[in-house]
Amino acid sequence: MREPLWSVHRPADLAWRDWDGLGAVYDDGSGDTHLVDALVIEFLELLTQRPRSVRQLVELLGEALPESMDEATAFAFFERQLRSMRDMGLVESA
Repeated sequence: MREPLWSVHRPADLAWRDWDGLGAVYDDGSGDTHLVDALVIEFLELLTQRPRSVRQLVELLGEALPESMDEATAFAFFERQLRSMRDMGLVESA
């Protein structure tokens, strides 16, 4: 079974800004503004380029994770982050 690919939901509606680890995402479609951490901004930047799986995101961003975090924990952490972003209407999975 293939891993789902995640992508930015309505990329033309989103604008974001990062300030040293804190960020804000404005969704023009819903009018919502979300205060987020730097990882969410990284996800948005990567997922705007093309849809990616959790495995691909872990490979690309794994060096930013604590050394004590094993691969299974990183996968679970990234999946939780993506589900939270989905609940905010920022990303979707296919």
